[in-house]
Amino acid sequence: MVRVVHLVSLLGVIAVPVFGWFTQDWSGATTLAVYWFETVAAVLFILARIALHQRWSPKRGHFDYNAPGNESGRYRYTVNGRRRSGKPLSTYMSSFAVISLSFSAVHGVFLGTVLFLLNHNGVGHLVQVDWRSVGFGCLCVFAFMTVDFLVDLSQLRRWPFRQLEEIGSQVLGRVMVVHMTLLIGFIAIAITDAPDAFFGVFVVLKTMAQLSSALPQWKPARPPAWLSNALNRVPNVHPGKTFEDFWADEQTEERQRIEANERPWEPRR
Repeated sequence: MVRVVHLVSLLGVIAVPVFGWFTQDWSGATTLAVYWFETVAAVLFILARIALHQRWSPKRGHFDYNAPGNESGRYRYTVNGRRRSGKPLSTYMSSFAVISLSFSAVHGVFLGTVLFLLNHNGVGHLVQVDWRSVGFGCLCVFAFMTVDFLVDLSQLRRWPFRQLEEIGSQVLGRVMVVHMTLLIGFIAIAITDAPDAFFGVFVVLKTMAQLSSALPQWKPARPPAWLSNALNRVPNVHPGKTFEDFWADEQTEERQRIEANERPWEPRR
């Protein structure tokens, strides 16, 4: 039942801007405004989950986060993204907040710049914001996200830290998709006379990215044979070590990383 509610909520969030752009004649500005609100709201709802989980079920990952690629725990990721040795300078929540909200702020600047360029290029019909449609679209998105959050709230105490980390990564992934699409949009606007096509592509790419988060992730215990055969022919700095060995080591390190983050938190005295 919970999965059904999550799926319906996700499809509802996806459908709002898609329906507006393709059937209700929303302008590009109106559609982007709703997408920007969706991104910020998704980040804030994740931060609420993290804060409550940290309070109700404190794990080591909340306060001494061992990030992917840092399985040994030798280095910690700080807020500025650089690796530092020694004691971590931030919690998982503060790091997630700085990264996600910073990108969301940049998206707002990009949004304004894209709309300025469109207006400068003489396509003012795309930059006209229908605030009534924006309000309605944002309200619908917020309603679907609220239902999704309330369903999670009933089970949040029992969540492993890994589950929280996974949904946080999914949201960051969607944030990056928006960021990259807007960057590509600058080039599209500069070299083409088809801004409408750009917005259509943006809507399609954003939809595909969101739908992909609902699909099960393939994580095989052993690498595909064709991949192993190809990479084993490539020289490496560890003679005698096969790609299967590297794969197994990485799987072991990732499992150890997850186990370290799941340990109950015991504040240092």
